[in-house]
Amino acid sequence: MDDGYYSGVTYPVEFHRQYTPVWLNLATLLAGHRPHPLDRPFRWCDIGCGQGFTALGVAALYPQAEIFGIDYNPSHIENATRLAADAGLSNVMFSDASFEQLANTPENTWPKMDFIVLHGVWSWVSAVQRAHILRFIVRHLAPGGIVYNGYNALAGWAAMLPVQKLLRHVRATQPGNTGQIIDAGNELLRNLMQHNAAFFTDNPVVARRLSFLGEQDQNYFAHELLHEHWTPFSPDEVMADFASVQCGFIGSATLLENFDVFSVPQALVPMLSATQDPVRKEILRDFGGSRMFRRDIFRRGTEKPLPGEFMAVFDDITLTDLGVPDDGTMKIKTWGDEGLALRPDIYNPIRQGLRAGPLRLGDLREVFPDVGMLKEITAVLCATGVAHPTPFPVPSGLQFTRANAFNQTVARHNAAGGKAHVLAAPRLGTALAVEEAEQALAAAFAGADPKNLLEDAASRLAATGRELLQSGQPVLEPEARLAGWRRVAAHFAATRLPVLQRTGAVP
Repeated sequence: MDDGYYSGVTYPVEFHRQYTPVWLNLATLLAGHRPHPLDRPFRWCDIGCGQGFTALGVAALYPQAEIFGIDYNPSHIENATRLAADAGLSNVMFSDASFEQLANTPENTWPKMDFIVLHGVWSWVSAVQRAHILRFIVRHLAPGGIVYNGYNALAGWAAMLPVQKLLRHVRATQPGNTGQIIDAGNELLRNLMQHNAAFFTDNPVVARRLSFLGEQDQNYFAHELLHEHWTPFSPDEVMADFASVQCGFIGSATLLENFDVFSVPQALVPMLSATQDPVRKEILRDFGGSRMFRRDIFRRGTEKPLPGEFMAVFDDITLTDLGVPDDGTMKIKTWGDEGLALRPDIYNPIRQGLRAGPLRLGDLREVFPDVGMLKEITAVLCATGVAHPTPFPVPSGLQFTRANAFNQTVARHNAAGGKAHVLAAPRLGTALAVEEAEQALAAAFAGADPKNLLEDAASRLAATGRELLQSGQPVLEPEARLAGWRRVAAHFAATRLPVLQRTGAVP
């Protein structure tokens, strides 16, 4: 354990789109602020990077950038460094420095950063460690720089505070490894519930939270509930901390949470809309949605650009369709409701246009001149995975090369037992989440002979020995297997491959 942080936790290999440069730029722009140019060199730093997978993806997608990943767990840094070498990523540096070491390094040890991201750090470390992080930010975030901070929200976690304190007591008194400590804590909680402890009847949400945690990996459970300093925060507390280092709150990387109509149950929307104080509005949004996790964005310098400058950048955003099936209806889940239906007269023509090719917001503005409405439309399309910004319509050869090398490294990682199911998409500046089978199919098509694409891809899949099922039974006969893979590859080529090709995920 280190300063109350339970060190028996290893994190999975994960890619988080919400703090990639392109996503942070989009959220910044939708909030009315100036984004950072991505077509020139910039610096991006992940504090508490875990296994460093998002940092690796960003390094592959933005070869013009300098990428830094920092995590106190040396095993995380060793794994990330090995993957970087395997993918040939020379623009990423990993360090196992502590937050105290970061805060106290001599001037100019670290360059000025344009993006600093923290995910799963703030709520899990002590006040002393948070002060070290703030000291690093005030010294090393460039003017106009963006900070992303993902942390647990008090409104959604308040009922779990007594449970966390009980589990901390179990951790302090129960011998054994992480799994044994969790098992002992869960057994104690089950006994309390089975014997009608009033706490659980008075707080029914606790049983649901515990059920959710029980379905997660043990490391996730330990990360949430075994750290000594685990603290969910009200947003005003965090805003005050960041204001002390000249960083003002500008919005959420969870895009729909920036809009009243999507933030809370519909009955609360008028109350929220009438609230002018931005800090109070965020507190009310947390209450209204019983929000469990916040993805706050802060900016060093919150003066907004001139209207003409803003509109020029806004109009230039281009959205690319991601191939989500379209049945002519779209609904947004809102708290306590079945879903908020979106207007088909607005979204159906836009989705039809997206399927025909990338759409520029400046062109959409000719149809929807209300910029506020167009911001909401853009947030909906991107948050639901229907579309994504396209910062690099024509990526450089180096971007394609690095993204392809990253995807091949991920494929090798998975072949060795890993579970990182993403594909770097250089036109989008992000990685796309894919299913395991899709990833294998994409790798087969990426390496196939263009002159005989379908047949070669099917042969590559058959040669891997991957299981192919027919009527629930494995197909073992070689010719039947090859014929089966031809059918699978043909379906993939007709449906998913065009999407992956237009995003650059498959050459």
